[in-house]
Amino acid sequence: MKRILTIVALFVLLTAIISAIPSNSPTTHSLVVQAANVHIAKQVAQSYGGQVQAELGIINAVSVRISPQQGDALAGDNRVIAIYEDGQVKAAGYAPEMDAPEVMGVSDVWGAGYDGAGVGVAVVDTGIAATNWNRWRVIARYDALDNGSNQPDPHGHGTMMASLIGNNRLDSNGTIGVAPAVNLIDVRVLDEEGKGAYTDILEGLNWILQNKDNYNIRVVNLSLVGGIDSPYWADPINQAVEALWAAGVVVVAAAGNDGPGAMSVAVPGNDPFVITVGAYTDNFTPADESDDYMTPFSGAGPTETGFVKPDVVAPGAHMVAMTKVATNWAQSNPEARIWGEFYQIAGTSSATAVTSGVVALMVAANPNMTPNQIKYALMAAARPAAYADGSLTWSIFQQGAGRVDAATAVLNPPAGEANANMMPGQMYVGPATFQDDAFVIVGEDGIPLSDAAGYSWTGGYSWTGGYSWTGGYSWTGGYSWTGGYSWTGSTDWEEWQEGDIWQSGYSWTGGYSWTGGYSWTGGYSWTGGYSWTGGYSWTGLIDYNN
Repeated sequence: MKRILTIVALFVLLTAIISAIPSNSPTTHSLVVQAANVHIAKQVAQSYGGQVQAELGIINAVSVRISPQQGDALAGDNRVIAIYEDGQVKAAGYAPEMDAPEVMGVSDVWGAGYDGAGVGVAVVDTGIAATNWNRWRVIARYDALDNGSNQPDPHGHGTMMASLIGNNRLDSNGTIGVAPAVNLIDVRVLDEEGKGAYTDILEGLNWILQNKDNYNIRVVNLSLVGGIDSPYWADPINQAVEALWAAGVVVVAAAGNDGPGAMSVAVPGNDPFVITVGAYTDNFTPADESDDYMTPFSGAGPTETGFVKPDVVAPGAHMVAMTKVATNWAQSNPEARIWGEFYQIAGTSSATAVTSGVVALMVAANPNMTPNQIKYALMAAARPAAYADGSLTWSIFQQGAGRVDAATAVLNPPAGEANANMMPGQMYVGPATFQDDAFVIVGEDGIPLSDAAGYSWTGGYSWTGGYSWTGGYSWTGGYSWTGGYSWTGSTDWEEWQEGDIWQSGYSWTGGYSWTGGYSWTGGYSWTGGYSWTGGYSWTGLIDYNN
């Protein structure tokens, strides 16, 4: 059974369950089995008759085909830490042209001599087609698809994301891509329809972890999303991205295209460690920020465990990218074609790609910076959208620290550490909670912080909140949360009593399953089991043309 991650339109089909059933084994299905290490996971899976498909050392697991009966028996073995349905994933999303490098101030970085040379950026996607602009630039390829097409990118999305990151073709303002000299590493995990299983995603991320030093992979672009059916720490893809983060690789992930309502950030953007990117538009006036606005599709926070997301926002509307005319996406969207291989696209996937380009420039200029230092500097350098009186134009749950400012982040990076006092692999809850029909920032006692009173948000598209925050649980240097309440319990829902405070929305007590039917009153409902009826009900791909 497979959950679906969506790249080309960054949507999630939470309820779509897809079984990959081989013709000779009609009663088997695919599971990801996690144990203390890969050897034990493989051994225990095989002992119950499972056929191991892939070793996923990044999370101490294996992907296995097994019958339902054998799987039930396997689940009862005390050597097993967790079992995940092999969710399926899709590509993220896409409207007329915005010159992202110009809007983000990248020309100043180019003028200082930084173009990303020598930095490896892994594009985990549908593949990267061979083109004139990326000749000799794709220095490694890994294909996680067992029966994939012989074409490098039959779908087209991955090539567009690579183009936004590093295309060295020139336009009137400079190159099309943000970091025109980066080395691209093609990690194909999604098929010609823009879909792929969790196993494929994990296999690709595992390969990156094993080969990061060989190709100087410092940045991973994840313009894809998956549905939330557990706290972030119990999701295997989030476990994998945290392993990469701990190993020194910056992971940049899309917020998702299910906005503008609250709690619409999806996996892996819901992970507190990674850099999560939302999308705004310059409204066709790159020199005038007064008419900028958040794209209505951009996913908003807080996350299911109370963290403020996205971390930053970047251009994500009327973007120009290149892909092959014969790809499935291009053939399905002929109206998006400008001319030749140039297409207009929009979505948080595009915003994620240009942010990955900025991060690559940061690494090129400051090669010794850690992922936490890069995230801090990117957020601290960001410019919040605010009115003349200093009040925020967009909620922090929509824009995080604000618009990415490449010149400051690369050339004068603020010093500090994001994710302070937090360790990858541990369980944390954030400072946001839902009280009195609004999302508010609270202290450890669950009481809203008086100096964060202006941050309440009722969801939706409009925002009239405040801007200043100087208290103890502070966002240091541009909203980089240094708190992070650690959770030492387990992960089942605890019965919620009337009058109790929702600390970060959730209280956990058991294993790795969500079992209750505890509802938010503003449309943010868990209806029991693994069905999310609020912000994550995505039913297909959408092309944005505004």
